[in-house]
Amino acid sequence: MDKGERDDPRAARQADCSEALLRVYEFLDGELGPSECAKIAAHLDECGPCLNEYNLDTTLKALIKRSCSAERAPDTLRTSIMARISTTVYRIDGS
Repeated sequence: MDKGERDDPRAARQADCSEALLRVYEFLDGELGPSECAKIAAHLDECGPCLNEYNLDTTLKALIKRSCSAERAPDTLRTSIMARISTTVYRIDGS
């Protein structure tokens, strides 16, 4: 956090929101370590807009799971999607 964010609580909150929303699917999937989970959970407890987004994502994920449980995507499609996700995550984190 830079000096401007320390001086402006709203900027610090926006940074916390950005991180929480960026990592919400990792949180939902149990892919974060204990300290990251605690940080995201604490933020969701304090931030109504992020909690609403989390609830929407949880509902969407459950709906997709329920709707698609009988079918499996072809392996070539699954591989292509995973490659695109990996590329997108790398661009966000590694750029």
